[in-house]
Amino acid sequence: MHIHIEPRQSSGGTVVRLDGKLDSGNATPVEIALLDVIAKGETKLVIDCVKMNFVSSAGLRSLIMAIKKMKPLGGTVTLLGLQPNVKEVLEISGLLPLFKIQSS
Repeated sequence: MHIHIEPRQSSGGTVVRLDGKLDSGNATPVEIALLDVIAKGETKLVIDCVKMNFVSSAGLRSLIMAIKKMKPLGGTVTLLGLQPNVKEVLEISGLLPLFKIQSS
């Protein structure tokens, strides 16, 4: 899993790009990266999932933690470019409605 964080030019938010599999082997560093962006005051977090091809329950936990930290701030967490299999996991788990979804 490659994690890339970049300031977003147009909307003033932050994009976190995740490449590869989000599973128990890398969920903790992903969670830390997401929570760090939020802790710095970001209220518009975009998680670029275009190249994320798998998510496990541990990976889902890292995404849920971002939502939990963002909610009291009144901010948004947007999932960009979900792959069909990742979207299906979020749908089956009932988590999809928690996120804003944007196609790439």
